[in-house]
Amino acid sequence: MALVIYREYEKELRLTNEIDFSDMINQALVELEKNKSLYENSFDHILIDEYQDISTQRYRLIKALMAKNHNCKLFCVGDDWQSIMGFTGSNLEFFVKFQDYFDHPARTDLSINYRSKKSIVDAGAELIKYNGDAQIKKQTIANNSQEKKIIVFSSSHENIWDYYQQTAVHCANKVKEYIAKGYTPQDIMILYRIKKPHLINQLIEYATFNNVSIKINGRSPQSIPLMSVHKSKGLQAKVVFLLCVDKGLYGFPSEIENPLIFEPAMNKRYNNKEEEERRLFYVAITRSKEDIIIYTQKDNESMFLKEIQKYIEVNEF
Repeated sequence: MALVIYREYEKELRLTNEIDFSDMINQALVELEKNKSLYENSFDHILIDEYQDISTQRYRLIKALMAKNHNCKLFCVGDDWQSIMGFTGSNLEFFVKFQDYFDHPARTDLSINYRSKKSIVDAGAELIKYNGDAQIKKQTIANNSQEKKIIVFSSSHENIWDYYQQTAVHCANKVKEYIAKGYTPQDIMILYRIKKPHLINQLIEYATFNNVSIKINGRSPQSIPLMSVHKSKGLQAKVVFLLCVDKGLYGFPSEIENPLIFEPAMNKRYNNKEEEERRLFYVAITRSKEDIIIYTQKDNESMFLKEIQKYIEVNEF
């Protein structure tokens, strides 16, 4: 089946005279190797942003360009604590072990966080410690020294549908409270790891009843954006609601997505599939500038909440 889909995809690209981005890089590599003078002595500097997302083929492209430009300086910026784009073949080893791939590197840590309160920055640093040697060890300092517990609302409902309904009602009411305090819709963000239509639909319904507009992946000034944690990368809000931080198949860490399928594209083996999920949880909590509100189910809490337990305050609701 995969081969059938691939052939149809390639056929559609030819019919529309388009090219896949990965193939664009592959073809660029072929041209660089075939034509010795192509881009020879053309660059003084190569600058790369989001370097944590570098894949094997992109690394090979960088090396090919550097080989043709002997006096060229390579400057890379990235954050190895954040989730990476494994579906594109991203390999964090190129970042964490940079010195193994490029000669004589100099490293500068940008250690000051200008977005979040100290308690959020510290919680993120504590969480990522559990990834051990998979991450670069560095100090993080919050420019904002204020501290406030991450609020966790724990539902005692054992029935999953009752839990979803309770979460939807409570979240909608809490959002309304923030709006009443003077927060704008764009000051608030609602995130989920796995989309649960029943919960999402109820949340939007109750919010609408409260005269609050919530839009899935919305960026309207009049609507509160609701999106997956993956889509929230690069974004921020004063208040972040994080839904269903539970364990289990559709929990956080998610058990339905197996990162081992990315191994062929990464030329490496996954030693711990929880590491990427932990980086994703790190992304979720560090989207917030001020407040984080997390929902979970009692006796079914995510392992990640236990890892940052000294930074959270649990309330049954």
